[in-house]
Amino acid sequence: MTNRPTFNTDDTSFKVDLRTRVDAYFTRTGKSRHADGRMIAKTIAFFGAGLGLMTLLISGVLPALAALPVVMVLGLVIAGLGFNVGHDAVHGAYSGNRSVNKVLGFVFDVLGASSYNWSRAHNIVHHTFTNVPGTDHDLEPGPFLLLHPRPKPPLIYRLQHLFAFPLYAFTMIVWVFKKDFVQIFDRTMTGRAATKGGVASMVLGKLLHFSIFLGLPMLLAPYAWWVVLVGYAVMLASVGFTLAVVFQLAHVVEGPQFPAPDAAGRLADGWATHQLRTTANFSQGSALASFFLGGLNNQIEHHLLPGICHIHYAALAPLVRECASDHGLPYLTSGTFFEALASHIRTLYRLGRPIRAPAQRLGALTPLVAA
Repeated sequence: MTNRPTFNTDDTSFKVDLRTRVDAYFTRTGKSRHADGRMIAKTIAFFGAGLGLMTLLISGVLPALAALPVVMVLGLVIAGLGFNVGHDAVHGAYSGNRSVNKVLGFVFDVLGASSYNWSRAHNIVHHTFTNVPGTDHDLEPGPFLLLHPRPKPPLIYRLQHLFAFPLYAFTMIVWVFKKDFVQIFDRTMTGRAATKGGVASMVLGKLLHFSIFLGLPMLLAPYAWWVVLVGYAVMLASVGFTLAVVFQLAHVVEGPQFPAPDAAGRLADGWATHQLRTTANFSQGSALASFFLGGLNNQIEHHLLPGICHIHYAALAPLVRECASDHGLPYLTSGTFFEALASHIRTLYRLGRPIRAPAQRLGALTPLVAA
């Protein structure tokens, strides 16, 4: 990565205090920072559901039209596998054993997305320069959406709050067939070329993905080849829509800022403070959301403590909130899932219009809830 911003190195008190409190929590409780029995049970449940649905579809017992809803549910299960297993593993949070994390992280590859590219674009760039326009690649989904403030956005974005959601359904299709192939040769993310091992893992993952989700159904299922292709496209649309919506609710809602570095390339805050100002939680306290989303509803905890398994986020959230409050820092939450979704729609609407009011100044949007 060239000309990347730098953080305020004088702003470290919150980061140091939080780490001290988190360390004390794990020492006091005697818990591991990684997966426990609950996490292993979730892993088995998601893998079992995915295998069961694939077996049902390949068996051909369902008429083609009846199989489509099942394909959509399979997409949700695949998204859940990514949220819960692949995501934690690629962050090194699932296990203290690097080999275990590497094997489980390859779940991403089998599901269609390169874990190697994800670790470069997401772990290194997004988790460091969260919501920094021009640096955080998650704010650059393509030419049809504007996910950060501009003083005078082009007219095409005036209606993005309406057409964004149909576009979200193409997220995984683009990821599988284009995004990975572009990112593998992109030196700007980390300043280094992709390794031969990284390229090989991406190619192997794609081959396995197409073999499992296209090859096996075409060989074993009684459906016509074009029916399998339609089902595959519907599955990817289901996965992509789910992934896009969930990830947008963490950063492109009311509350999180879009900080820009000064003329010297320096950001105003230290890294940990920056994460608090650019990230929001939603559906906190919801057991269903935490189960399916792999703790991504506790996005603040994830950004501050990415090396800790998400199974612990709910217990750590009060500690993080209290520490932020003690340092006079925000702890942003958008309420329920549907309140966060409404906040995202309002944010898309505002981002598509010229900045006029102070509440819409470049770098921030009015928070829905801030504690």
